[in-house]
Amino acid sequence: MQTSDHEAWAREELGNVELGDPRRTARLIKLCGQLSAMPESSINQACGDWAETKAAYRFFRNDKVEGADILAAHRAKTAERAEQHRTVLAIQDTSYLVYTNHRQTTGLGGLSVKKGKHVEKISSQGLMMPSGLAVTTAGVPLGL
Repeated sequence: MQTSDHEAWAREELGNVELGDPRRTARLIKLCGQLSAMPESSINQACGDWAETKAAYRFFRNDKVEGADILAAHRAKTAERAEQHRTVLAIQDTSYLVYTNHRQTTGLGGLSVKKGKHVEKISSQGLMMPSGLAVTTAGVPLGL
């Protein structure tokens, strides 16, 4: 079985992540390869079939998989790439994920409170997602 370029990238980027079991790391690499090959697609489409889709959702639900561990591996690779450059730009953006109408969702913070034209108070609830992208001065992305 030939490894795709996307899976090879995922192995290079995340192969050092420690998820407590090599099968979890293998699943992460395969999943990242699938998703990076079709970034505009849904998880179902990117995974290709129902068995792979179920495996992806099991991975996402796995209590032994910590997002912080995955992000740490990516950050380390980003730092390695950044060290190769004299100047690195850090581009920042914040996205607001509004879940006001998702009544079953709990634990969200308030995003805004403002007065509407015909309403005394309008409030929304959700999450703020700040992110930063490191790029070279030529615009080459180095990582998050």
